[in-house]
Amino acid sequence: MELEITLLILFSAVIHSIWNIQLKKSNDPITYIIAIAILGWIIFTPYAIYRFFNSTISIETFLFTFASFLIHFLYFLFLGRAYSKFELSVVYPIARGLSVFLIPVYGILILNEKMTLQAIIGCSLIIIGIIMTGSISIGDITNKDKRKLFLKSGAFSALIIGIIISLYSLVDKKAASGIDPFLFVWLTDTSAVILGIRYLKNPNFINHFKKDNIRLIIPGVFQFSSYAIVIYAYSSTMLSYAGTFREVGTVFGAIFAKIFLKEEFGRKKTLGILIIVSGALLISIF
Repeated sequence: MELEITLLILFSAVIHSIWNIQLKKSNDPITYIIAIAILGWIIFTPYAIYRFFNSTISIETFLFTFASFLIHFLYFLFLGRAYSKFELSVVYPIARGLSVFLIPVYGILILNEKMTLQAIIGCSLIIIGIIMTGSISIGDITNKDKRKLFLKSGAFSALIIGIIISLYSLVDKKAASGIDPFLFVWLTDTSAVILGIRYLKNPNFINHFKKDNIRLIIPGVFQFSSYAIVIYAYSSTMLSYAGTFREVGTVFGAIFAKIFLKEEFGRKKTLGILIIVSGALLISIF
């Protein structure tokens, strides 16, 4: 990938991990993620309106944008529920790990993208590394009792999130070249605004705006901007590369979870992080 795209995706991964940490620290992740998405939506509304009336959007791009809007509605719902039931260090790697596996598959089979051997190795390393940074092992899944716990916990939602992420990544790639990135995010994040109507009588949701309104600004801007940066990257490079490389955010997510949430950070997770970094380097260089 080009250096500009590599640096932009790295920056996006950092700020994405930061708002995810704030989400996990909240007392009600479901209402929190909707609240920050709404605040980001409000902040960028003037720019989005300006771009909307000064841009030409094709019917095809509009349809892909609308599809992303629908998929994001599910994303906001499931992400909040998963974080309310399970550790960030489990939900994040499972969701991102599954998506990073599916994204190159979509890129090759649906978009007819061609990856270099080095990039394929890099993607494979990232997938392995993400699995290693998780708190659930293959042994946990093969054990009957632990498997039942896995399926009943937020980890099941994490699997759904992984599929959702891969689907909206594919749709986003199709729309990226035909629309301003920030306008695109504004349109898709309208799903959070609509979902917020459901929580108008929820005291936690209301308190986010009454008591935490200032503290919501940075997460709101980060959530919005990190997504817009990725959309820009999709318009400039292959989905297989950008969609996989952005999962280096798992590294930042695990590190931030250790620093701010005091979550476990053992040898396996450390090795997983090193493997992810190695895979990311292969993709960015080749």
